[in-house]
Amino acid sequence: MLVVYDSRHRLHSDPRGRHPESPSRAVKVLESLTKSEFSNQLSFTGTRDPELDVLLLIHDAEYVEFIRRESSKGFHYLDPDTYVTEYTYTLSASYVTTTYYEALKSLEDREPVLIIPRPGGHHAGRSGRALGAPTLGFCVFNYAAIAAVAYLKRVKSVLIIDFDAHHGNGTQEIFWDDGRVVHVDIHQEGIYPGTGDVVDVGSGAGVGKMINIPLLAGAGDETYMWVLDEIVSRLVEVFKPDAVVVSAGFDAHVGDPLTSLAATKITYRSIGAYLGGLLERGSVGSVSTIVEGGYGDGLVAGLINYVGGLLTRCSHPDNVKAAPAGLSKRVREALKSRLSKYWGIEIKV
Repeated sequence: MLVVYDSRHRLHSDPRGRHPESPSRAVKVLESLTKSEFSNQLSFTGTRDPELDVLLLIHDAEYVEFIRRESSKGFHYLDPDTYVTEYTYTLSASYVTTTYYEALKSLEDREPVLIIPRPGGHHAGRSGRALGAPTLGFCVFNYAAIAAVAYLKRVKSVLIIDFDAHHGNGTQEIFWDDGRVVHVDIHQEGIYPGTGDVVDVGSGAGVGKMINIPLLAGAGDETYMWVLDEIVSRLVEVFKPDAVVVSAGFDAHVGDPLTSLAATKITYRSIGAYLGGLLERGSVGSVSTIVEGGYGDGLVAGLINYVGGLLTRCSHPDNVKAAPAGLSKRVREALKSRLSKYWGIEIKV
């Protein structure tokens, strides 16, 4: 697995040290990977210089120029959640450009790639705030979106799986009416950014391909196992994606200070193992993973287990097939209706 990491990420930092999206997160991730039992299966690379043409594949020119201009002013907040420094534009644009090219290379090599970007990405839409969200949510440019766009230069269909506890509204907005992309988003109901309701399914060519799965607080591993088995794996059988992009947020982990979904290492290892199996069997040609949220101990614990599952293809535990308590009755019924209507998939609720 190729790991993309740029030590310059430290230059994107709130000098007061108060922001949860801090440089220490990426440092801990890198250290945990280099000390892991599978470190001999990893290779590391930095980022390329930014290419404006790549940024414009996913963001409007006016928004890109806005971020460049605001970054040139030095440290300040763009909104109550999101700050920039004089280095933010170059850093984030470099990660976008590198993600684009490494996704293409991953498809050629049939090897997974892991991107450790800063600042975050999945809340950034074409023009910034997406789907009516109140802020940019720590994010500037969207790395998951550019990985999917890169794949679509070579293949016909892409699956995006976003298991960050917060809805990936920026990514979903970008592909809202793009029939080549299925976006499965598993997130906590009722928290920031307030988007991602189960009834939001896309439009035009993309109708039915935006699949939102809002979970109740305390959902836990059983709910994630059910979603993996009853929804994700069956969608893959029907949709047959050529490649997979993962927005891998680890803030659903039990004890995360910003959420309360109570997932453990079981969830993350199981998702990784499932995706690793798809890659090993040749069911998909590439898996690109973008690190998103995670603001407690779960960031390292979740990521190490996810990558371990991806690389070792370990099996995940059997689960109860009945829909678990982590899904409200309304969500269960809506999922049943929409998966049947758009995909011919009948789920037990």
